[in-house]
Amino acid sequence: MIVGQLFRFVLVGVFNTAIGYAIIFGCMYLLGMSPVVSNAAGYLAGLAISFTLNKVFTFKSKAKSGAELGRFLAAFLVAYLANLGALLACLRLGLHAGWSQVVAGVVYIAATFLLNKFYVFRLPSEGSRQALP
Repeated sequence: MIVGQLFRFVLVGVFNTAIGYAIIFGCMYLLGMSPVVSNAAGYLAGLAISFTLNKVFTFKSKAKSGAELGRFLAAFLVAYLANLGALLACLRLGLHAGWSQVVAGVVYIAATFLLNKFYVFRLPSEGSRQALP
């Protein structure tokens, strides 16, 4: 089950990245928006796409979206901070900047998957009928 979820998670990530870049470049080159605004638009769309596809496709969650969305945004922040920490650690250790980005990216993907699986879209325990916080 976890291997299938990981595969679907990676598929969502590839799709999400392609759409995010399409939005970023479309905003910049078709709509004439600044790179900063275009980047924000792409990432906001990416967060929405990622949340929706991971909820319904990757983890097949039936829970209400409100609480999951809050946890999703918190998980994103934690994963980003893990990414940044890994990047800074690699750079401090003298690893080439390009390889440091790759290592940080792997940390981000792993953290995001684990947080989504075990925190954001977790299933209630057997026999429990309480709503998730």
